Amino acid sequence: MKTDDLIAALAADTLPQPKVRAQVLRALPVGLAVSLLAFALFWGARPDLAAALSSLAVLKTLVPLATVGLAAALAMAQVHPATPRRLRGALLVAMLALVLLTLAVSLVQGGVSALVAALSTPSAAVCLLSIPVLAAPLLGALLWALTAGAATQPRLTGAVAGLMAGCLAAAIYSLYCDKDMVLFVIPAYSTAIALVVGAGAVLGPRWLKW
Repeated sequence: MKTDDLIAALAADTLPQPKVRAQVLRALPVGLAVSLLAFALFWGARPDLAAALSSLAVLKTLVPLATVGLAAALAMAQVHPATPRRLRGALLVAMLALVLLTLAVSLVQGGVSALVAALSTPSAAVCLLSIPVLAAPLLGALLWALTAGAATQPRLTGAVAGLMAGCLAAAIYSLYCDKDMVLFVIPAYSTAIALVVGAGAVLGPRWLKW
């Protein structure tokens, strides 16, 4: 069977998407439970969490969660060839562009010296280590769940799964992190998330190949 014929047959099949969704709903809570348990044991919530969540600092939790939703929609499309991807991808790119624009505005206002000062703290190293560690069980769960579908671009699908896992881990980590300035949160969190995206891109062709 030719590749085009195979993709057309997969596109006509309405069964894989519900199967993938069901598998994600089974696997993701397990990965999330492991990450939350690790968070409770080794990190814990910041003492002033209630005050932080009632201020603009809540955005460092909400924005990663919103990105998880957009990435999930794209990931589901990636493993089901019949599902349109362009709009989902555009929305995700728009979200990432908004984050970069926010960083650019803050950098113009504060200057490079403010960026260096914000990142010259042990908290940056803690962030770069913590988010990938918290993301590991989430990424494993997502990659396993996505094997139920038909990923025609396994590397890209793995990267999107990494984005989901990294952003969800960042949202969890934000409950511990007491650094709320934009010039710390966006560079540090984005770099840590990018590490998870890279891991997903590497693992995707191995786990999602069919």
